Amino acid sequence: MAQEPISLIVFSFKKVGKKHRRSINVARFFLGSLISAKSKPIFEARVSKDIILNVLEKLNMRFSSLGEDALEIYSDTDFRKIVVYTGVRQFMKNSTKARDWLEVVEAMGDLEVLFWYTKFLYSFERIGYWGVYRVAKSITTLYKL
Repeated sequence: MAQEPISLIVFSFKKVGKKHRRSINVARFFLGSLISAKSKPIFEARVSKDIILNVLEKLNMRFSSLGEDALEIYSDTDFRKIVVYTGVRQFMKNSTKARDWLEVVEAMGDLEVLFWYTKFLYSFERIGYWGVYRVAKSITTLYKL
């Protein structure tokens, strides 16, 4: 029997900026394998599909592609690691720091990942993008990235 997907990552574009409107890549994270038009994402990160695919392959995570704009994740731990990684990665411009951050996420224990995962979800739900930024900034300070 095939294993059910735990979560879904959907890729799209979003318009940002008040004065200079521009389009950016956005990854929206949903729990479960089915979403409707009214489904609200539990987390959102401004990263491209290429970044997430790179992480999934480097960390040997089990996933499947649903066309061009969606991925299914089969492990709860893998999903949490992806949320934690993308939560910080969206604010990093330096590729060297991004590689260092990937090594840190790979070495994290389950409890540590769960802690940061809940911090990101809570901040996204309550405050939004800038709340996620505050958590990401504290992580980069803690791990000296």
